[in-house]
Amino acid sequence: MDTELLRYFVAVAEYSNFSEAAKQLYITPSTLCRHIAQLEQQLDVQLFVRTTRKVKLTAAGLTLRDEAREIMIRTEAAICKTRQTAAEVSGILHIGFMSPFEKRELPLLVKRFRNNYPKSIIRFDSFGRRSLNEALLIGKLDVAFTALQDFEQRAEISWKASHYGCPPGVVLPVDHPLARRKFVKLADLSKEPFVTLTRSEFSMEYDLMQRMCKVSGFIPNVVAQAHSLDTLLLMVETGIGIAIYPDLSDIYANMAVKFIPLKDNLEIECNNVVAWKTTNANPLIPLFLDMLCQEKVL
Repeated sequence: MDTELLRYFVAVAEYSNFSEAAKQLYITPSTLCRHIAQLEQQLDVQLFVRTTRKVKLTAAGLTLRDEAREIMIRTEAAICKTRQTAAEVSGILHIGFMSPFEKRELPLLVKRFRNNYPKSIIRFDSFGRRSLNEALLIGKLDVAFTALQDFEQRAEISWKASHYGCPPGVVLPVDHPLARRKFVKLADLSKEPFVTLTRSEFSMEYDLMQRMCKVSGFIPNVVAQAHSLDTLLLMVETGIGIAIYPDLSDIYANMAVKFIPLKDNLEIECNNVVAWKTTNANPLIPLFLDMLCQEKVL
């Protein structure tokens, strides 16, 4: 049973009038009537005898009124106790990620977590994919926003699938002949020079780009590799080559590059995960994961 419905019921029981109760609840009388009817339907009982001016509790309504008041008191006490416990939780949570996660999703997530646990201390580190996973394995990180690569067969790592991320597109200089298109096919890029993130750090992304191009009938001409996303986009902006990467136009709007979706119907497996060491006893880890579930990240 929804405790909100009980709150509406208690208000009507106390004022014996839908209009007065609705005024106190800051809703319309018709809305309040619908909520009470919903509660009566759930319980399969009549709670009020309605007259033109007032309402009177039935015998069933009298019983529910007393029980509902007790439930509301206990609910409020549970909320207060929970908030008090949360306020007392302290510790350090070390989070690892790859750029540009810190520019889009991470700030809001951490802010909400610290609102719930103000005594917690959050530390951050940005890595390439390989270094990120290694840092988690050696215990340098508590939680990592990463990919499932290298973890599927490792019992010491726990993980949950994540919903962050988006499909890759093509990144072009704004003066590129294809930059005005709404969509681009990979086959149109077969003669283009490519720039990529370093294969040593971002092997999954590099191999994915290679597979996508191979399916489209060509082997990409990789002319340069970058150790960071900012450097990669700078290479594109200066005309060194084009890149395959998800749309980040909302973050890098000040750069002279265009992010254009790919028209190819490619089945791309998204294996983004949030991972942590199974033996890590940091009490902030399950609290952080619960918050990610509430925010629909997991």
